[in-house]
Amino acid sequence: MYLSSLTGVIIKRRNFGESDRIITLYTLEKGKVTLKANSVRKLTSKRAGSLELFNLVKVGRAKGRGNFDVITEVEIIDSYASWKKHLGRINIAYQLCEVIDKLTPDNQPQPQIFKILSDSLLQISVLDNDWQADINDWISQIIQELGYWPKGSPFEGNLYEYIEELSNRKLHSPAILSRLRK
Repeated sequence: MYLSSLTGVIIKRRNFGESDRIITLYTLEKGKVTLKANSVRKLTSKRAGSLELFNLVKVGRAKGRGNFDVITEVEIIDSYASWKKHLGRINIAYQLCEVIDKLTPDNQPQPQIFKILSDSLLQISVLDNDWQADINDWISQIIQELGYWPKGSPFEGNLYEYIEELSNRKLHSPAILSRLRK
């Protein structure tokens, strides 16, 4: 049974079983949703390239048998190919997606968070060498929009430690970026 189509950014994916993949999208319509992509890891899969991290996609979904709805169709809206060959820029996108994944609940639409994420992914291609200021600005916008910090108030302190405290889980992406800068 077809449910609906969603427009979202792929913020996380993990292998499931022999040929499936669990995809987490941050969508405009539903917030964070987790869907199952059946047989996407097979060599003959036509959807495999469309379901890459950070792609902005439109997906059709149907009711699944288990815990997850199933992706029935995928259309790439933007793949952000201009910066996907730069490891540092990929890590910036990964940091944003990791923060959103850890701090947002499932199935609660927050269009402003989607806008921050999609605008940030567009701006990554034109960043200069001072990436940290931009990353901190985007993450500050996210925590303010989610209500974890007062809007308009500058954040004093370590953003990453604050997010780890809020989510009770360690962030992995900042350590990768600090190793890349050396």
